[in-house]
Amino acid sequence: MPPRQRKTWTLPPAPGPSLRQRVEQREREAGFRCSDTSCGIGPSDEDPCPRPSLSSMKQVSIHHTLHADHENEVETSVCAHIFHPACLVSAERVAGWGGEDKTEPLVEVSCPVCRAVGCMTRNEWEEGVSSL
Repeated sequence: MPPRQRKTWTLPPAPGPSLRQRVEQREREAGFRCSDTSCGIGPSDEDPCPRPSLSSMKQVSIHHTLHADHENEVETSVCAHIFHPACLVSAERVAGWGGEDKTEPLVEVSCPVCRAVGCMTRNEWEEGVSSL
């Protein structure tokens, strides 16, 4: 009987997300962590029982533009990512953008995850600045 031919070895399929990825996903779903990979508001490993305030859990999306539609403002997001205002301000400052012109009602920002360019309101920006 001739010897069996050996199969070519292939890498086994991945078991799925790591424990850290699963925990961070649950934290995003609960609103503790935003889409920023370096979220500074979300819980850390050093704090086993996080107690974030309601103001720190607020998250915003990046908008195409804000325009008046009758009496209601209509907002359309440039991407599916959402951020704590402080995380978005921090990411913009690291990228070299700053929202320095305080007379403008909108601040141009770029998504730190997918790089989509849009804007956020001046109030959202100032809230993020004060949270840093």
